[in-house]
Amino acid sequence: YGHDYKKALADYQKVAGRAMLPPKSTLGYWWSRYWQYSDDEMVDIVDKLRSYDIPIDVLIVDMDWHDTFGLTKKNPRKDEYGQRVGWTGYTWQKELFPNPKNFLEWSNRANLLTALNLHPASGIQPYEECYDAFTKAYGWTEKGKSVPFRIDEQKWADTYFNTVLAPMEDMGVDFWWLDWQQWLDSKYTKGLSNTFWLNHTFFSHARERASEGTDGLNKRPFIYHRWGGLGSHRYPLGFSGDTYATWETLAFLPWFTSTASNVNYGYWGHDIGGHMFHKDIKETDPELYLRWLQYGVFTPIFKTHSTKDRRIVRYPWAFPDHQFMMRDAIQLRYALVPYIYNAARANYDTGVAMCRPMYYEYPETDKAYNVPEQYFFGDDIIATAVAHPVDTVTGLADRSVWLPEGKWYDYSTGHLYDGNTELNLSYTLAENPFYVRAGAILPMNPSSVKSLQVPCDTLVLTFIPGADGSLSHYEDDGETDAYINTYATTEISKNTSDKTVNVKIGARKGTFHNAPSRRAYELRFPATMPPTSVEVDGKEYPYSRFPQPGTWSYDGMSLQPTVYTEMLPVDTDAEVVLHYADGMGDSARLYGKQQIFRRCRTLTPEFKEEQSLNGESYIMLPEGYLKVSQCPNFILENPQAIATYLDDFDKAYRQLPSIIRNHEYSGDRFKTRVSAQLGL
Repeated sequence: YGHDYKKALADYQKVAGRAMLPPKSTLGYWWSRYWQYSDDEMVDIVDKLRSYDIPIDVLIVDMDWHDTFGLTKKNPRKDEYGQRVGWTGYTWQKELFPNPKNFLEWSNRANLLTALNLHPASGIQPYEECYDAFTKAYGWTEKGKSVPFRIDEQKWADTYFNTVLAPMEDMGVDFWWLDWQQWLDSKYTKGLSNTFWLNHTFFSHARERASEGTDGLNKRPFIYHRWGGLGSHRYPLGFSGDTYATWETLAFLPWFTSTASNVNYGYWGHDIGGHMFHKDIKETDPELYLRWLQYGVFTPIFKTHSTKDRRIVRYPWAFPDHQFMMRDAIQLRYALVPYIYNAARANYDTGVAMCRPMYYEYPETDKAYNVPEQYFFGDDIIATAVAHPVDTVTGLADRSVWLPEGKWYDYSTGHLYDGNTELNLSYTLAENPFYVRAGAILPMNPSSVKSLQVPCDTLVLTFIPGADGSLSHYEDDGETDAYINTYATTEISKNTSDKTVNVKIGARKGTFHNAPSRRAYELRFPATMPPTSVEVDGKEYPYSRFPQPGTWSYDGMSLQPTVYTEMLPVDTDAEVVLHYADGMGDSARLYGKQQIFRRCRTLTPEFKEEQSLNGESYIMLPEGYLKVSQCPNFILENPQAIATYLDDFDKAYRQLPSIIRNHEYSGDRFKTRVSAQLGL
């Protein structure tokens, strides 16, 4: 194949099988922690997450869902298989879950996929509630003795699935977390990997359960498991195991995750925040956890988790100085799900995973093989991780990135960069850097989406500046295996002239179960001058300071016009035109302004504190600084005067170094911080 890596993966898929498309909701946020939670505590966690405007779709219950039979850390008892008594278990711990059926019904009503952890190595013990049913169906004659683990024997496996797991699945368990961590190979079948065979049998069981439906629309089978060797991509989804919570681990994960695509193991997740601490760590580092969450946005499985350690905290509200940035990361994940789902379908069709090394796209470029901390996330996004703390004075962390040929838009700052270059950039804690190909059209969710199981009647389209482009947007029902043959695509394009931006949304091709006949669009144009008028299908939309369907608005912070369409039929073409009476103006003036505006939003309250701390709380902040920091608010109120406001901004910005340097109520440390963050 030479350097044609994508062709190699396409042919590998023909031999080794496809990576099946998981339910869309598995691409949302997963809550998990190894802790002795009760059912009411689980309810409280989900309710509190949602009260903080944090979406969630998957709830993992670690091994304390079942009776652990007196398991202790200091003196664990061993069973006849050499396993800790209580590590394997199938009997609900009634002290924590007095009515498992009601708990699972609650999780279903709360639009959650719920999984239980399994360590199956000790087989079926006499003290388990399922023992009698299993032994009777299996024909076990040694009553009172444990039945050894024999997943490689069909009769044992069938009995296990039918009498042990199926009753809990009937109650509402959606999938199983296969946490096999014992001996590698079967004790009965030479050379058979227990991990691989568990994955195969559990996925096969899930597929059989899914096919029991009578309506012809079968749920998609999936499991959650450890890597079991080549071919494991056929059984999504996977997790990497237990890692230490360190900056070094975070720096390693981009390479680790993206290169797994070399064998099409694309649905790969990690314990966001790290699984465990070294002994000398006293408490959770909120900055490390935040950066891990920000990186996790651009991974296939977005799951927070940790071991049973009181020092490790995963509640965003436990970190007041960081909680809203943590929330923003999770919300960004939900905003990007339509884009991610497009990449998931592409994985099914081509064998190329959503996370892939840079050299897939630029195989003849040496640099593409030497940037382990960055990777492609889908076709149009380059992702990375900020893998070290910010400077304590400037509040900035450096991040080197190589941008290949073309132009690339830094979504977190609004800068547009020429490619074929390596840049050393700096980011605040609130900035989660990722770089989008100029001209790309990102399909996104509106901010109202809090669950991927709840239908959404609005599609956000973000048109990345710097070029024109097109998108083939993929959709299916998100839940059933009908996607193999039944789905829909919508062709979208943007073309720019001197006086218009023209967007065409084609009639939807194909259909799927419960496909909406109408929907609204929210069209965003970052770093674009405000138009003089907007038309949708020939109908002029008025400007509104307070957006609503059938209007357009202009956001002074991101410098983007946004068009909010009414509900439109999806079976006909639609056209949106932004008109400019005297041309579009110099869009280059807008690039990077978003970064200054957003950083000022954080610096302004610090500036007031600093001024008050140094003896003067009555006077206003320096006028020149306010002309810079307040510029987006003026633009918001009167977009058509943007050229005047930008002129005022440019003049004030040139004077700002002197203003900050000579400000008598600021200390040197703060002056250094402001100067660094605003690029003075």
